[in-house]
Amino acid sequence: MLAVMLLCVMASCGTKVPSPESVAEKLTSGQTLSEADYTSMIEYCGKYASEAQKYYDTINAQPNDSTADAIKATSGLADLYASYPYLDQFRNNLAQTELSKLGAENEKKVNEYAKYQGFPLPIGEGADLRDPNVVGMIEETPDSDTTGVISQGDGEAVNINVK
Repeated sequence: MLAVMLLCVMASCGTKVPSPESVAEKLTSGQTLSEADYTSMIEYCGKYASEAQKYYDTINAQPNDSTADAIKATSGLADLYASYPYLDQFRNNLAQTELSKLGAENEKKVNEYAKYQGFPLPIGEGADLRDPNVVGMIEETPDSDTTGVISQGDGEAVNINVK
């Protein structure tokens, strides 16, 4: 009887947040996600984004990508990224989900993590371009991709004055 009561109490303590592994399995198999699954994804991406922010801050403060600090920060960011195997899967899913479908508590979490550069915002949330003077992007698209320009998205933002 005591064991049954203990199980009932444990079950009523709230919804357990599933592991990132189990959420990834649900995504891969096409199962419908619960609010708890979204909580797991948001916290996973948020943890990565908060840890990655120091690298982004260092990289963004450099005059170019070839300084010693930028190279060190880029390497650190790559190592951190490699330690989050579900990051791309979760980011893609969150970026294609409307904020209203995540639940009220998850909306609060998204707003908390939105300050980090590496956090994926749900569809329709946030500004697409942070600089209001930038109207579009010009991407370099060479005949072949021997230098990784296309796969790495090397491009330059420009201001286009349309009259």
